[in-house]
Amino acid sequence: MSPNQFDPEVCQRACREKLAPVYGWPAGEFKLDERLEFYLRLVHDTGKLSAGHHLLDLGPGLSAFGSMAWALGMEVTLVDDFGGGGGVEIGNADPMRKVIEAWKSRLGIRVLEQDFVAQPLPVDSATVDVATCFHSLEHWHHSPKRLFCEIARVLRPGGFLIIATPNAANLRKRIYVPLGNNIGPTLEEWYHEGDPVFRGHVREPIVHDLRRLLEWNDFDVTATHGRNFIGGDSIALSFLPKPVVRSIAAISGRVLRYFPTLCSDIHVVGRKRA
Repeated sequence: MSPNQFDPEVCQRACREKLAPVYGWPAGEFKLDERLEFYLRLVHDTGKLSAGHHLLDLGPGLSAFGSMAWALGMEVTLVDDFGGGGGVEIGNADPMRKVIEAWKSRLGIRVLEQDFVAQPLPVDSATVDVATCFHSLEHWHHSPKRLFCEIARVLRPGGFLIIATPNAANLRKRIYVPLGNNIGPTLEEWYHEGDPVFRGHVREPIVHDLRRLLEWNDFDVTATHGRNFIGGDSIALSFLPKPVVRSIAAISGRVLRYFPTLCSDIHVVGRKRA
């Protein structure tokens, strides 16, 4: 792919040719979804989405993002305890293991199965070009202070950290609170599914939080983005016909992306100071 211009078709072709057999996707019908395409764009914008660069993805679950970066030439390391969330269902372990083993044996992706918030990263210092963490931070029960030190250690000087999380203060939640609604995880999710360990959202940040986390750890914030990837499946608008909901989501999404602090998904990119 050209370092100057992101080409979705190059991504589509690489995924069809290299990943469809691994995931069992219909090769002729596979289409890169909007969220994963955006994540690849974020990496492309760092200038590192190509061979010769190393991606470290923290908390990927079963996301295809890491394998897509591999299909585009990157060396990829994935770190996750695969204890639930991100497409991982503990009661349905066999399909999960098949995907993880395929990453290792068929793609040559390095997979480290561990609690990366609690344990040091078994990655050599200054060997990573881009570290990513998409929709994992909001699930962490403990302070990530040590983890951020580890991320800074493994990144090369000038390397990038990209974080994406839900937004604790998106537009919908700002409307919900004055109406007396709880904007956290549902009571059912916490009560019934939180035994022995709750794997849902523990603390959702806002844009300012993510920027401060990067700045505290000697990163210069280079970009902030807002998106609304789940708007088309809005539960709040479920009383409306699905085509109407999707139209509303598409129109509002195009407007709200200019106001990241109001979006449902927030993304902050930081560059490690030399």
